Amino acid sequence: MRRASFGSGIAGGLRFPVRPGLSCVDTPVYWLPSCETGSLVLDALPSVLPAEGNLVDLLAVKDVRIADGTYFRCDIGGGRSLHLLRLAGVDADAPLAVVIPLDADGLDRIEAATRLLCFLMRRSVPPDRRLTERQRQRARHMLQAIDGRMSGASYREIAGAIYGADRVSAEAWKTSALRDAVMGFVRDARAMITGGYRRLLRRRRRK
Repeated sequence: MRRASFGSGIAGGLRFPVRPGLSCVDTPVYWLPSCETGSLVLDALPSVLPAEGNLVDLLAVKDVRIADGTYFRCDIGGGRSLHLLRLAGVDADAPLAVVIPLDADGLDRIEAATRLLCFLMRRSVPPDRRLTERQRQRARHMLQAIDGRMSGASYREIAGAIYGADRVSAEAWKTSALRDAVMGFVRDARAMITGGYRRLLRRRRRK
């Protein structure tokens, strides 16, 4: 993960990874492409490919310059964005190409490149399919559960917030499947907090 550094303005020249006055919502955070398969690496277009029609001029995005290149966040509509990295040494006005490694994550990066191209060409942008709707719903329940648990709520209270009090009271709590589900949400959420969240950044693949 990459973050910009800012001077504090205080005598002594202290520097912070982000502006101290920004909230977590407004803080610019850029995932390393090695961790986030939806992030795209941009390099100079090879000379063997035509530069005519390159869409680099349409990338009207804010950037953050760091040693390994220039990081962008391109808003593609619907509250969605793509993280881009233009490699160091590539001219800002040069025609660009997307780097797609020949590995297991290549298809995810191709889908991300498709979303970028559709946006630049003013076409309908397809959704990010790395997480299914069921996985997204489970992630939301995990956040609800761990937030409640860390605030002192019991598992039963958490179940009521997620599933509704009537459904919870309809069966014996100690043997309830809802109890097991909520405990699973909390367990998996704790694993996410300790680094497992990175699994959300790439498609789950069968071994």
